[in-house]
Amino acid sequence: MPQQEQYRQRSYALSREALELINELGLSANPINYAVFFAYVEKSNDDLVALIDILRGNKRALDDVKCHELYQRFIEPSRAELLRETIAHELHRQVSDLIDRLAKGNDVISTAELRDAAHDLLGIGNRANAQQAAKGVNDADPAPVEVTQLLLDLEEMKREAHTDGLTGIANRKAFDESLRDAAMTTMERGEPLSILLIDIDHFKRVNDKHGHQAGDQVIRTLAKTLQQNVKGRDTTARYGGEEFAVVLPATTLADAMRVAENIRASIESLHVRSFNRNEDLGRITASVGVATYRLGEPLTRVIDRADQALYLAKANGRNCVMNQNDLLTQPINRAESA
Repeated sequence: MPQQEQYRQRSYALSREALELINELGLSANPINYAVFFAYVEKSNDDLVALIDILRGNKRALDDVKCHELYQRFIEPSRAELLRETIAHELHRQVSDLIDRLAKGNDVISTAELRDAAHDLLGIGNRANAQQAAKGVNDADPAPVEVTQLLLDLEEMKREAHTDGLTGIANRKAFDESLRDAAMTTMERGEPLSILLIDIDHFKRVNDKHGHQAGDQVIRTLAKTLQQNVKGRDTTARYGGEEFAVVLPATTLADAMRVAENIRASIESLHVRSFNRNEDLGRITASVGVATYRLGEPLTRVIDRADQALYLAKANGRNCVMNQNDLLTQPINRAESA
């Protein structure tokens, strides 16, 4: 089936679904409601979909007024942006044609002068459109407290979904997304990308001897130490249990090794006491595995190399840093590293 025919049939199907939903909810079949629910069934705006799902899930009334508010917040801004882009493109085309015609006619006005005038014209046009669009937004009725609060709740849910509850740093899901985004940037720009996997040595002993609250305290302290040893664009995450991960964009293997060694030394220098029992928890150490992403490879492979390097660090006595190159010369005995 030709692509155009597929698109046509999909559009008809989405239109029917949107109209059926409008009818089911007892709404008016006006253009504004249609635009809102077409975007909803098409799933072209994640925030709009999530907000309508929340309203429907809580059995909150969806009337024409609320749909108009959703339209103003989610649909109208994108339409205004598209209009601005269309106007700017058309102005640019018209002015370029004018410049070409006058330049070919050997007019006394230089092409450079005409081009400067055209840029000024485009600037004025864009400013006028932007001001008009801004005026429209400012003149719009403010969204009611309920919609605004739902949007704030939605943002909070997004944040919580990417945050580890115990430490406040990124969780495994956020690590996966950060690594994926960093890998895409690496492939676009040809920059290096490295990751660290960090595991607290003999963590079970801490739990067994001092209790789980002390173990949680150690994990929180390690998370804080990691954040103090990385740059703003790096991502520190709790990978699971007593294991952490760090994404290091634009970082070579050698530089990642230096970061890893700084982290290891900082952890070794910690002096941790149990809050609830006021006990000295002894020296805390960690083992670190380092790997660098190879362009085009599945992300599971770089994670696996870092994981193998981590096991090698544990097999070599713990409290040390190993990288993917060490795997070529030293076999891994997972029984020794357990």
